[in-house]
Amino acid sequence: MIALPQRPVACHELVFVYKLKFSLLPGENGAGMVASDVVLWEVDTQEDFMRPGGKLYVPGAEKLLPKIKKLTDAARRGRAFLVSHGCYHAPDDPEFQTFPPHCVKGTPGSEPVAEALTDSVVRVPNEAGALPADFGQSKQILLEKQTLDIFETRHAHTLVERLPHEAEFLVFGVVTEYCVRLAAKGLLARGRKVSVIEDAIETLNPEEGRRTLAELQNLGAKLITTEQALTRLHSNLP
Repeated sequence: MIALPQRPVACHELVFVYKLKFSLLPGENGAGMVASDVVLWEVDTQEDFMRPGGKLYVPGAEKLLPKIKKLTDAARRGRAFLVSHGCYHAPDDPEFQTFPPHCVKGTPGSEPVAEALTDSVVRVPNEAGALPADFGQSKQILLEKQTLDIFETRHAHTLVERLPHEAEFLVFGVVTEYCVRLAAKGLLARGRKVSVIEDAIETLNPEEGRRTLAELQNLGAKLITTEQALTRLHSNLP
């Protein structure tokens, strides 16, 4: 059974949920069915954060890249839908009063690392009307944001409402105590099942990172490993 949003819905939203649950996407060896009960949720895997020399490099983040590639490969092969979001700032963004300038839109540092991208990405600026009515045939959607909290943007809540309600959201990326925390809390607040992939996240402050994971567990999130996530994704193959 498809879990429908608990509100009036437009016809195009029902079509999207139906396509996401049942549509066939190209897989490694042909067509593979999109996993209806798993959504990958990827946080801020951009050049300025992930690579040494980036404008706001997160120490150790580059060590996550092999795991991020494996998770993204699952989406490339049609085993799960991938939701990504990242920072796309103006040169004079108010956030730069708190953090050094980073991920300025249009610069190389704002681009997602190659390991985090599928071959079928819908990019969605944080602008009115930018969320497509139907992206059920895509493997990945990339939401642009200008705030730490993705759920302060125009489209995140609507997107989550249009994803299967029974889905488990597997969250990974950077930074644990900032944008990962806010994304996971936003999903939990919307009644979604959340698992944080604890070996595919990185922190700027290990103590804050530990406190964040404890907080998320208290709110109902699970902690899993990349291998457990991949096993979960493999189990969804028809």
